[in-house]
Amino acid sequence: MRLFGRWRKNTNNNSNIPVSELGSNRKRYSKPAIGQKHALFDAIIGYDDIKELFVMSINAERPVHLLLVGPPASAKSLFMSSLTKLERSYYAVGSSSTKSGISDYLFEYRPRYFIIDEMEKMNKRDQTSLLNLMESGILSELKHNQKRTTQLKTWVFASCNNVEKLLPPLLTRFRDIHFKPYTEQEFVDIAVEILDREEGVDRDVAMIVADAVYNRIKSTNIRECVRIARLIGNNTNLAKLDKIIDTFTKYSALGSG
Repeated sequence: MRLFGRWRKNTNNNSNIPVSELGSNRKRYSKPAIGQKHALFDAIIGYDDIKELFVMSINAERPVHLLLVGPPASAKSLFMSSLTKLERSYYAVGSSSTKSGISDYLFEYRPRYFIIDEMEKMNKRDQTSLLNLMESGILSELKHNQKRTTQLKTWVFASCNNVEKLLPPLLTRFRDIHFKPYTEQEFVDIAVEILDREEGVDRDVAMIVADAVYNRIKSTNIRECVRIARLIGNNTNLAKLDKIIDTFTKYSALGSG
């Protein structure tokens, strides 16, 4: 599904970090125009102010690093995957990085936009390797008694569920943006739009699904709505829908989604 899909591709066999030019077969975008709706974020519903903030950062003369913080299923990863449509953008998953992988990658590919999902899972050594780059644009590494240094102009865009595991100096280099959990109305509105647009579900049925997920399953995970919609298929039998929701509710881990 386009909304929540991740594209990961190893750069080579010598690197343990799954970084890539995400969506290399997709249309790539240069800097979006400030104040105009742009296809860069066309998969994201709402958050117009955050979209505009990203656009302003991308258009800034010098890097402004942005960090999205919030609960799962709050569109953080979707922002990250949307940003990979920018020219010279590269993607990493914090849980799969290594210090040598990050350094080698940055030296070799010199990305303009470095995008990191699940940054709180990045180990301390990896976080440290980003400090000077984000502060001064200088990338330096001492390896096998040989030192190499280069100057990069790189924007770092990242996401995480919480900031507790991030180094305080690294956190200060970001403008952190905290997503709040969806309200019921926000959740229903977004779920209905996604089910209609992405899954072809009748909007009235989509509203019933969204209401049930929020109030009966006690989840704010849009993915849960998508799962149910796909189980229903083209069958809009409400009895079948009710049975699916009852089963999900019975075996749900307190709405963990």
